[in-house]
Amino acid sequence: MNRFHRDRRGVSVTVGYVLMLAVAGLLLGVLVTAGGGLLEGQSKQVVGDELTVVGSQLAANIHEADRLAQVAHADANTTAATGAVALDVNLPRQVAGTGYRIEIGNRTISLLTSNPTLNVTVRYPETTVPVSTDGQLNGGELRIVYETPPAGEPVEAGRLEVTG
Repeated sequence: MNRFHRDRRGVSVTVGYVLMLAVAGLLLGVLVTAGGGLLEGQSKQVVGDELTVVGSQLAANIHEADRLAQVAHADANTTAATGAVALDVNLPRQVAGTGYRIEIGNRTISLLTSNPTLNVTVRYPETTVPVSTDGQLNGGELRIVYETPPAGEPVEAGRLEVTG
């Protein structure tokens, strides 16, 4: 019995194996933690880039609706007719797998996400017709509408109304 008490060879192999597994687990944990931070940073960059593209598309559509409103207004003044111009805008509902909200202000479009928390602002060209909206809009299908004012009224008397 005393002979096995002094023999440590079996223990050293087991302890070495456990230590090796512990070091490998620690190394794996550090790599996963560092890689997660890198992916989060890349994800935020991708979402920001996609929101910029979506904002630019909406800015171009607002500019196009303004030009259509001017043509419709000139036509309404020559024919004494009233009417409306509607432009349907199809934006993606999500960017990089996350939903977003749209706020339209004075010559700016703000696109906001909550995961990751991001706010991208895109400027649009000055419009002849004022642009208005009812608060924040969800991404997806939007409609820009211009109701022509009565004949003789200036084009600015109308509004470009953006709805979701």
